[in-house]
Amino acid sequence: MRIGCLQFSPQVGDVYNNLNRADAVLNKASVQDAEGLDLLVLPELAFTGYNFRSLAEITPYLEPSGSGISALWARTTALKLNCNVVVGYPEKVDVTQKWPASPEFYNSAIIVNRDGETIANYRKSFLYAIDETWALEGRDGFFEGYIPDLGDVAMGICMDLKSPDS
Repeated sequence: MRIGCLQFSPQVGDVYNNLNRADAVLNKASVQDAEGLDLLVLPELAFTGYNFRSLAEITPYLEPSGSGISALWARTTALKLNCNVVVGYPEKVDVTQKWPASPEFYNSAIIVNRDGETIANYRKSFLYAIDETWALEGRDGFFEGYIPDLGDVAMGICMDLKSPDS
């Protein structure tokens, strides 16, 4: 299995330049580096940057569940590289159908398969203090499931991976 980590230093709130920076890093990769890649992983809140201190501060960057600029980039990149892609994004969920209080906000990650189809949308379960200023905890627990070409996988974000005893 070949896993690529696209690590860069996104600037908070500079979405389009962050998208361009990610593309530039990928474009510098050799054909051999990208060939046979099974999974490409990007950071938490990859294109918005991280450390929003309030809901008001992050509001302009919230994306609809699985259909914002981050999901579009993931789909396009998955098709281009023929690999699965995981990217973190700030999710806005319209819940008016089930609850009069809407919307809800989450620190989320989407995983898209080689065909550009969404496999899962995971919501961070254990928030860091800065996340608590705008996001709710995901209530479904960690994503776990079988992904073709990858096998059985689990997904968490940042503090999710920290032991509660440490």
